[in-house]
Amino acid sequence: MNLSPEILQQARAALIDAAQQKVNLVAAIKEQGRKIFELEREVQKQQTGRVAAEEALTAARIELEAIRTQIPSDATVNAYQALSEYLSAPAEIHPQLRVAA
Repeated sequence: MNLSPEILQQARAALIDAAQQKVNLVAAIKEQGRKIFELEREVQKQQTGRVAAEEALTAARIELEAIRTQIPSDATVNAYQALSEYLSAPAEIHPQLRVAA
């Protein structure tokens, strides 16, 4: 095999191209690694937010159930209205409600 200057120059150019490609690929890999790291951090942030939202929702449901037990039933409201009407009626209609003065 004969090593001519042309072959050596071509080999040198190929090695330079390969080295440049390697540098470019390493830079691309580092950039992808940085992006992956940022995405993982964003996913962690989103997950933390989701957990906090779920905890707030659970607390709100507990509070809602506690408040629901305080809401009077329709029967209670109707009985209150009937009692209010009875007590506010004129004494002539219900003489037993007269208050001694």
